[in-house]
Amino acid sequence: PAGKAQEALLEWYRVCSLLGCGGFGSVFMVTRLSDGTSHSSSSTEGIVVLPQPNGTSAPLDIVLLDKVSTGFPGVVLLLEWLELPNKILMVLEHP
Repeated sequence: PAGKAQEALLEWYRVCSLLGCGGFGSVFMVTRLSDGTSHSSSSTEGIVVLPQPNGTSAPLDIVLLDKVSTGFPGVVLLLEWLELPNKILMVLEHP
């Protein structure tokens, strides 16, 4: 359920400040409570779901970012993500 996912996110991260917002969502600065590192949290509302080879499905944003977030300089690393009923929350490295 969405409420449980948001509660879990708040147990792991402290939301600090709004970094920016655009047509598809907002980006916040977050701090991971376990080690105090700073990251960015992005939420997006434009959800397109793709079927995966293993029979599951994943949001397009996640599939594409996962493919390019390792091995390409200048692309932020996707650390984790949560799918809510009407949006996706992504925790990204903060450059």
